[in-house]
Amino acid sequence: MTNIDAALARLREMPVHPDLESIDLAVMADIAERTSASTSMSAAMLGLAATTALLVGVAGSVIQPAPVRMASVAPFGTPAALAPSTLLGGGE
Repeated sequence: MTNIDAALARLREMPVHPDLESIDLAVMADIAERTSASTSMSAAMLGLAATTALLVGVAGSVIQPAPVRMASVAPFGTPAALAPSTLLGGGE
């Protein structure tokens, strides 16, 4: 364990590499360059996307599929005609 401690102490005493002194400026310059180079969505594209979403929503609410009637599923055979669930459910 003392070998690791001695190695870290030697590393701490060494001078900073000259290239590492300017790394902060290089990173910040690269971030600024990427931010300015990115393109944002134009107003026309945003309007087109909103119009398309509106048309799809309206079409989905206007076009209704045919109603589907499911067969009744009874877990233990045919349901009894006078079971409380059939008496309270109302008539069809």
